[in-house]
Amino acid sequence: MPKAKTTKAPRKRKAAARPRKKRDASLQARVESEFAQAVKSARSYVTSPARLHALAQEAAEKATALPKEAFEETWAYLQAMLRLVRAYARGDYRRVPATTLIVIVAALIYIVNPFDFIPDWVPGLGFPDDAFVLGIAVAKTKQTLDEFMAWEARRL
Repeated sequence: MPKAKTTKAPRKRKAAARPRKKRDASLQARVESEFAQAVKSARSYVTSPARLHALAQEAAEKATALPKEAFEETWAYLQAMLRLVRAYARGDYRRVPATTLIVIVAALIYIVNPFDFIPDWVPGLGFPDDAFVLGIAVAKTKQTLDEFMAWEARRL
């Protein structure tokens, strides 16, 4: 008996989905672009103790409303940034390279801005970009922040 010929049903192609890595890289690039704008703004703050103090105050107030879980890895460094900026504005601590201070100030500006890449008022979505920017800032300034915290500890 001859074998019956079997034919396979043609495979259905799945709709081509955007590769996640490409989409994530695009979002990352947009957040980094907005952070670059904050860096430009930060340059005008570092020469004005009054503006630095006001920014630190505003950022400290904003920090009280931030969801801690989004910032759990960088929370201690955010607090150190706030203290460092206050100490710098008072003239108590000046061992901060200018570029490092600019990055710290830019991160605080970004966090304070409610209309950044993802507006802060968007429930559940408004803070991941802030946490991402803070992570970048911490990575770039960690050594200086650690030195500042050691300086603070010695003063106690």
